Amino acid sequence: MNALKTALSLAFEAPDVAVASPWLLAGLTLAGVLAGVLNAIAGGGSFLTLPMLMIVGLSPSVANGTMRVAVLLQGLVVVATFWRRGVRDNGTAPRLLIPVLAGALAGAFAASHLEDAVLRPVFGLALVVWAVLLAVRPGSFEKTGEQTRTIGPLAWVLAAVIGLYGGFMQAGVGFPLLALLVSYLGLSPVRANLVKVQIVVAYTVIALPVFAQAGQVAWSEGLVLASGTMLGGWVGTRWQVVGGARLIRRFVMAAVFVAGAAMIAQWAGR
Repeated sequence: MNALKTALSLAFEAPDVAVASPWLLAGLTLAGVLAGVLNAIAGGGSFLTLPMLMIVGLSPSVANGTMRVAVLLQGLVVVATFWRRGVRDNGTAPRLLIPVLAGALAGAFAASHLEDAVLRPVFGLALVVWAVLLAVRPGSFEKTGEQTRTIGPLAWVLAAVIGLYGGFMQAGVGFPLLALLVSYLGLSPVRANLVKVQIVVAYTVIALPVFAQAGQVAWSEGLVLASGTMLGGWVGTRWQVVGGARLIRRFVMAAVFVAGAAMIAQWAGR
């Protein structure tokens, strides 16, 4: 019993961070709303929230863990909104979960055991690579496949790699997930977004406790951010279900440019 109490206290003990000003917290909420819309419709919202969490005073490792609180709560809202509006998965997410969860667990464990001095340049390099990739080939993640494919070994390998990245960093994971689901497996954009969010929710349930156990979750900031992402996720999901694929493509392009600008600014400030 004492061991269980100790583990729980470590998991939910907030790291030592300076109290952010009300203005910064308001900015964090607004960033959460924008990120929630982008994540629900396309992806790239974490490119806004990760730098914003650092702006309010969190270290890279704590920011990386903290944003998972918002990712999880927003994802639950988005999935529930999809279901209420009649959009269903038809079994794609469960068939990809084993490799995704295995990869995410490994990625989260690796990230939670790296020092900030290592994480900072790694995150910076990843942001620069994403910025270049999204600027050069912005439509590559939304291109619909020529035919529907069954989930085979290659899809599992790709899912495991995506899970590894999502568990390690999270930011931008929606883009390769959409590429796998839409471009490779041939799902419709709306259904692919539902599957994407279900997969992210599933691996976040596993990844978040890893970061919490390492003392890398600032729960107050995470819940403030989540209040924005849940609202944005609800709005974004309603928009895409009504507007269909054309609206989704427009928001994918918006997500690309917003995410690219945020990444370049983050890199330039290092």
